[in-house]
Amino acid sequence: MAFKLSKNPFKAAYAIYFGLGVVLMFILLYPLIRLGLSHPKMYRFAHMVRKFWGKILLIMGFMRVKQYYEEPLDLKQSYIIAPNHTSQIDIVTLTVKLPLFFNFMAKAELERVPFFGIWFRTIDIAVDRRNARKAALAYRKALQWLDQGNSMVIFPEGTISNQVPKLIAFKDGPFRMAIERQLPILPITIIGNWKVFPDQGVFEGRPGIIQQYIHKAIPTKGMTLEDLESLKNQVFKVINTKLQSNGY
Repeated sequence: MAFKLSKNPFKAAYAIYFGLGVVLMFILLYPLIRLGLSHPKMYRFAHMVRKFWGKILLIMGFMRVKQYYEEPLDLKQSYIIAPNHTSQIDIVTLTVKLPLFFNFMAKAELERVPFFGIWFRTIDIAVDRRNARKAALAYRKALQWLDQGNSMVIFPEGTISNQVPKLIAFKDGPFRMAIERQLPILPITIIGNWKVFPDQGVFEGRPGIIQQYIHKAIPTKGMTLEDLESLKNQVFKVINTKLQSNGY
């Protein structure tokens, strides 16, 4: 997507300031990032570096993330994490605030995003849905990460739509994966990211407060692929209900 600079001078200046901060912090942390991504055994270290990078960006951007839990997370449990997707800053807020080691699985276009692309060529998984063979390889790689005890963040909408914050139809991928590996689904509702950094073709941003609701995990033990639609609808309802209760 081609971006145009906002006509609002404050929002345009903020976006440029934040973008420069992303570049500066990437350059300063690059030796640690390169070390962390040099081998899969170092990926947990890389995740900690990414978490630190994100914290600095949120501080620089005067963004505050409030996180709420319906129940405590089991830090020894692997989850399929299923958030709504409204902004590219979603990746930052999830990385900073979730106390789990996880990989992201998202669209292949993120491989080409400056500075963030390096993660989707290593620790994270980029999915090219236009190529069935590559998509299948990405799916198998995700299963391998899960088998090693990692959690996986998959945005069930598959993309940032042009109707945010309203949800669009969920794709099957994360729910199929959860059932196949009998892992709990962790729904997350993110509110406010689209106001701080919208993703609708205009390069703009502003400081603000973001809310992340970590819902009660939904177990999949005993489920089969016949339960996929029911599970998908259940997660959709959880996130949509929280959005509606906040006026969206």
